[in-house]
Formats: sequence, structure tokens, C-alpha cells
Amino acid sequence: RIPANYKEDSKSLYRALVIFGGRNCTGEGEVGGMLGFDKWADENDVFLIGPGFKDDEYWQPEKWSGKALLEAIDEIGKSYKISKDRLLYYGYSAGSQCSNLFPAWKPRICAAWVSHACGVFHKPDKKMKTCPGLVTCGEADIGRYQISRNFVIGSRKLGVPIIWKTFPNTQHDVPPDSVTLAKVFLTYYHTENISELEPGKKETAKKKVPASERKILYVGDDQENRFWPVGSREIQNIENEDRVEFASKELAEAWGQEAKPRIAEAAAKPDSAKVKK
Repeated sequence: RIPANYKEDSKSLYRALVIFGGRNCTGEGEVGGMLGFDKWADENDVFLIGPGFKDDEYWQPEKWSGKALLEAIDEIGKSYKISKDRLLYYGYSAGSQCSNLFPAWKPRICAAWVSHACGVFHKPDKKMKTCPGLVTCGEADIGRYQISRNFVIGSRKLGVPIIWKTFPNTQHDVPPDSVTLAKVFLTYYHTENISELEPGKKETAKKKVPASERKILYVGDDQENRFWPVGSREIQNIENEDRVEFASKELAEAWGQEAKPRIAEAAAKPDSAKVKK
């Protein structure tokens, strides 16, 4: 799908978001607006690519599907000015397996990735520090919830910052709030690195700053679904496996609720002495 404001004479390249749908999907619904990425793509000048892979293990890019995707992007690049080096990935269900395994296969060409309701992840690896990831899952999707949670914990132990968000009473489907969060997440990393799409910036991908070294403004607690500004004393007690970091307030707000500072909470409580009197 071509963004509405695409200009053939643009000096800069255009980003591409690869959307992997459910098992053996055609890709047409995904790029056609089924999840609302069509409007998002127009707002951000992003191409949408929906692979229609048909195979039991197409989420394993090193077998054949990775090469097929890159060849397809090369073919598209003959007609349109898209970046082949700094891709965004989004996937749900079987597609979510692609959207994390493909970045792990070639992290240098990944700008950011999102996996929802995933059943197969890459082995947590320090090389993924340069690839910002978002993992979401319904809490009632028991098997995939546990697999996703274990992956997030394993990645965080290696210093790989993964944003993790769960949705209560949600089984194996795609809740609208998960898509909203994904869009905010992808928008941030698309716009934050927009200069890499400019002519002469092809080497940027090889010099990416690890996500763990980017400036952090807010810190959240997975268990409480709340976040605080960096420097708040509350974040000192958050366990590493429950700690999630945000580089923008928009992203933090799409993820959870901002907690009130303790001093404000204390001021709001009635004076016990006055109450007794």
C-alpha cells in the first residue's frame, strides 16, 4: 500500500511497515485497513507490505521466507523510493512469530518491531539491544501469555529493553488498545530516526544506538500498570523483570496510567486529628 502523499520526486526515502497477519493469511486485509494501519500509514508517510506466506514454518526467515521478503522489497524498490535497510515489523498470532524472528535474523535492517499473541520467539540475545521491541498479549491467552512473559523476562535479564503489556479478559484476538499502543510505539521509532531515510545516511543503520542507551523519561511497573517520571523514588523498588522504560510520555500514556506522586497523595488525605475533633 502506497501512502497517500507519496511523491516520486522526494529526496528522502520512505519507510516500510511489514505487517504479518495470522496463519496463512493473504496480507490483503492487513494492508487494506483491517487493523487501521492504512490511516496511520498515510499520516506517517509509510508503505505497508503484507506478505502472503503459505507454509507451516514460514516464520523461520532463514529457511526461505526471509529471502523471499527481501526479494519482494527489492522488487518494490524498483518502482518506489522505499528504504530497504530500516524496516518496521508488526505481527499478530502466527504473524507475531515472524515479526520478532525476522528482526532477530537481520537486526541491522530493523527500526522497531511489535509481536502480539506470539507462540514462538527468538532466543533472547544481546544483539537485539539495537532493535526496540513491544510484546503484547491477552491474559486469557494462557499458553502464549506464559511464552511471551518468559521471553520478556529473559530479554530484560540481558539488558534488552522490551515493553510488555497485557490485556485482562482477552483471549487469542487483537484488542483495539493493543493496536493503539503498537501505533504509538511504531510512530515514535519511525519519527525518532527519520533522518536515516535521508540521502547519504545509509550508514546510520550500522551505527544504531542501543535502545538501552537512549534517554529514558518515564519508568513503569508491569505489575501495577503505572508509570512515574525518572527520578521518582517509587521506581527504585521496581523489580528488574517488571521494569519497563519509556522514551516519551505519549508512549508511556498509551501503555498505562501515570501515578500520582506520594506527596500529592498524602496532601489529599484528611488530617486524622481534625477528623477526631
